[in-house]
Amino acid sequence: MEEKKSSSKHRLLLSDREVLEIGGVLNVDKFTDEDIVVSTEKGMLQVKGEKMHMKQLNLDEGVIVVEGYVKAISYTEEIPSGEKRKGLLNRLFR
Repeated sequence: MEEKKSSSKHRLLLSDREVLEIGGVLNVDKFTDEDIVVSTEKGMLQVKGEKMHMKQLNLDEGVIVVEGYVKAISYTEEIPSGEKRKGLLNRLFR
């Protein structure tokens, strides 16, 4: 049997700052009622808000739906663990 990988594109749909649907989700790294961090096909995504709860989670389809009051949505770039400890000169002269 062939394993089917998620082909959903990364997308965000926010309705009235209360319902957020995220597509292209690979993993949920952190989930509290005030802070959500997910790995997506386009990088790490952080959502901050109040009274947030997961309405739907389907990692096979790469979709998460969150309800609550959304205050902020931001992307962060992942830094490989080895790069965090190296200084600027070490990274320049690899």
